[in-house]
Amino acid sequence: MKQLCIALIMFTNTALAQDSVKISGNIQDPASDSIEVSYNDNRIAYYPKEYFARVDKKGNFAMAFPVPKGVYTEAAIRHGNKFAEIILHSADSLVLTANGRHFDSTVQYKGRGSEVQNFVAHHYLERGVMNRYTIKVKEAIYKDPADFLKGIEDEKKTELDYLGKNKTSLPAAFKKYWTAYYQYYNYFFIQQYPQVHELLKLRKYTDTIPEINYSVVKEMPLSFNDELLQVPSYLLYLTGVWEIKLKAAGFTYFRADTAKMRKTEDSVNVLAYKQLPEKSAEYFIAQNIYGRAKTQDIDRTRSQFKTFKKHWPNSEYMQLLDKQVSTAERLAPGQPAPDIDITTPDGKSRKLSDLKGKVVYLSFWATWCKQCVGEMISERKIKTLTKNQPLEFVYVSIGNDTAKENAIIGKYKMDGLFTHAEGEWNAKEIQQYGVQSLPAYFLIDKEGKFAVQNALSPMQSTELVLQIAKLLK
Repeated sequence: MKQLCIALIMFTNTALAQDSVKISGNIQDPASDSIEVSYNDNRIAYYPKEYFARVDKKGNFAMAFPVPKGVYTEAAIRHGNKFAEIILHSADSLVLTANGRHFDSTVQYKGRGSEVQNFVAHHYLERGVMNRYTIKVKEAIYKDPADFLKGIEDEKKTELDYLGKNKTSLPAAFKKYWTAYYQYYNYFFIQQYPQVHELLKLRKYTDTIPEINYSVVKEMPLSFNDELLQVPSYLLYLTGVWEIKLKAAGFTYFRADTAKMRKTEDSVNVLAYKQLPEKSAEYFIAQNIYGRAKTQDIDRTRSQFKTFKKHWPNSEYMQLLDKQVSTAERLAPGQPAPDIDITTPDGKSRKLSDLKGKVVYLSFWATWCKQCVGEMISERKIKTLTKNQPLEFVYVSIGNDTAKENAIIGKYKMDGLFTHAEGEWNAKEIQQYGVQSLPAYFLIDKEGKFAVQNALSPMQSTELVLQIAKLLK
């Protein structure tokens, strides 16, 4: 642990010294021999940075690490099994004190940047973590439009009133960050309202949304600011603002109407290029390409990426997009599916390539993923409809708890071929198949090649059975 901390400090001092954050201090009654700070430094995807320091026998520690320059960055600071929220700014130099057994409720700061950190620590104790706001406004989604808007506005006012009562010595830039955080979360909830309200009311998904649900969207302003790109809720707002505005104007479509859906997406991109400020537009188009690269036609992705490169040849997102598009090309229909080692229930070793001659429905899952388990259970209907067909269900778990995996498989009497990917998210299978979230599904034809760009989930059972039936002919 000590060597790792030193290596990080050396990197910071040579490459990113101007953006360095320093945290040192003392932890009374330590619960662990280390302290960790983690944050996500990527707007497009979740790639957390983690930095550790050793806590000595007297509870002392010191660490330094880079953060994005000139902006506030949400982070978590952990000791043992406790964590506290922290919002870092480059050039912070903090001295932390806490009790190790009650780390989250006793952490205090001195030094440069301490006013912000003590405010955040106090807020954590009284109001919870900032992203708990999503839970606090959840009940409002059930309400009719007018009451929904009042509900989320009341919650936002509570948070801004809290800022007003405790803002002594807080930098103006932080107060702007805090205000924008909750304002744009409300805009994001407004975007979600038409679909989610109807889903909760009907208790099932529907493409038919009453016009009154969109009334809240018509009141939502178009409010863009490149200076807010480090505010997570602003990114959420950007991601969906144009599509929901078009839907509110009547440009709706059914899930099965691929042509109209693509036309709407193209309209959204045109609006983004023309009306968003430069950096916001760059982010919007980049996340659009990244998010859809592996689910839409590969030629469409290539065309969108070509246009993006023309507009922003030196984009900060270029390397990430290049990798994502390359992954999408490897996963495109007609490309060979990477081989996977499989251990059958009776302990025999096989490979995915041994299943040639059969259609394979490949799932990546984990025991902690409730959606994964639920959708695996729902596959019974599909298995009944395709009984006695040359079709194999293969499940790849990325967790560490094989005993729990076997318990779930036994409890729900799941049949198929189950295997385990060593290394969790760093497992070679995860990298080869470009898995970035769970559950993840792939449909492989009898030749061992990817059959479709976007394999459907078991919840779309009718459409999935039709997809499989075509391959079984």
